[in-house]
Amino acid sequence: MKNRSKYLLAAAFLTAAAFSTLPAASVKLIPANEGIENVSVESDLFVDGLKASKVKLSYAKKLHKDSVSIDDYRIEGRVITDVQVDGKDVILVLDCANKLKNDPNWNSMDDLPYETQLTVTQTGDVSSSNEKTIFSGSYSVTTPAYTRPAIVEQFSEKSFLENRTGLKFRYNIYLPEKYTSGWNYPLVIFIPDEHVNTDTGKAVLLQGQGGTIWATKQEQSKHKCIVIAVQYPLATQQAFGPLVSDDGSMTKGLVAVKALIEDLCKNYRIDKSRIYGVGQAQGANALMTLAENNPDLFAGLLLVAPQKQSAAPEKLAGQKIWLQVSEGDHTAFSRANLITDTWETAGVRVAYGKWRAEDDARQQESAVSAMISQKAPVNCGVFEGGNRPYTWSQTYGIEGIRDWLFRQHK
Repeated sequence: MKNRSKYLLAAAFLTAAAFSTLPAASVKLIPANEGIENVSVESDLFVDGLKASKVKLSYAKKLHKDSVSIDDYRIEGRVITDVQVDGKDVILVLDCANKLKNDPNWNSMDDLPYETQLTVTQTGDVSSSNEKTIFSGSYSVTTPAYTRPAIVEQFSEKSFLENRTGLKFRYNIYLPEKYTSGWNYPLVIFIPDEHVNTDTGKAVLLQGQGGTIWATKQEQSKHKCIVIAVQYPLATQQAFGPLVSDDGSMTKGLVAVKALIEDLCKNYRIDKSRIYGVGQAQGANALMTLAENNPDLFAGLLLVAPQKQSAAPEKLAGQKIWLQVSEGDHTAFSRANLITDTWETAGVRVAYGKWRAEDDARQQESAVSAMISQKAPVNCGVFEGGNRPYTWSQTYGIEGIRDWLFRQHK
């Protein structure tokens, strides 16, 4: 405990020295597990995925504000930046800075790269407002499971069966507000990295903003569109193989994704001249393979941190592409150099830009505008330093890149 009264326990009772006005016998020592009556959490979708912004601990009695400090609590994997006391409630404010600047510890395909719950430990003692009760520390409690953000709930979860192979996978669809059959909408199809190749519902929408940012009010006010976020479940991967092959062939999974796009075009009012592919890592490679084998499918591609070399980069020479990588992602950075060299050898103009992901919005937009002003069909943006997940946590928030994508037409 910092900057507050100290309470001493000796010979099974509290001495009067700890309290100047109260007899020791009137002070009750209650373990925190009995004193904390409720735990709640506020969460939201950040650039690096779903995580908590605040945790509230509700005690049995009104608390003495001066008896509570940051040092009285610990949360595994998170930093507490502030503590607030409101009557019976202690509110722990958490640091929500992007945690992906350094490589995250994703050890297996079962690890979801976003939070679902937190473990909170009270390490110190806090007292009631009249100092007659002490809630002692060394007690841990788990928050309830997070609720899904509103933007995620605006997507409907569906499944698609490719009849020829029997392959089935999940996808999430967002339809614009006041969707009508009166006109055709652009389609954005988002394919994530392999870390959300999971059976957990809507995981593709909780990892970051790659799938959801296109459905925000800000984006829909400028670029009203239908959004699809593909999720390739682990069970499907085990039964039918990976979504992307090493040789750049159309896997069963990609055949099914192509069939989904065709099915969507039949059942929704989609402008076939404005189908946009957005993907990161696995998703970027999946879109390159789709575009190589179906050159008339996409009006524009946003490829974020691809991890494999294009099998036939010359087939992509006629595509409108924005390629975004980080220097610190050595695989993606080297692939970007190889593929852009191939395109330039084939006579394709490529615009290059380099800036820091930590730059403010004005600086980033300026760098993007300088690239776009070159009017090249292919743009290659590079973040200084960084790493693979950091690339995709930063790219989608750059308005100029999103605007560039929607300006592309077949």
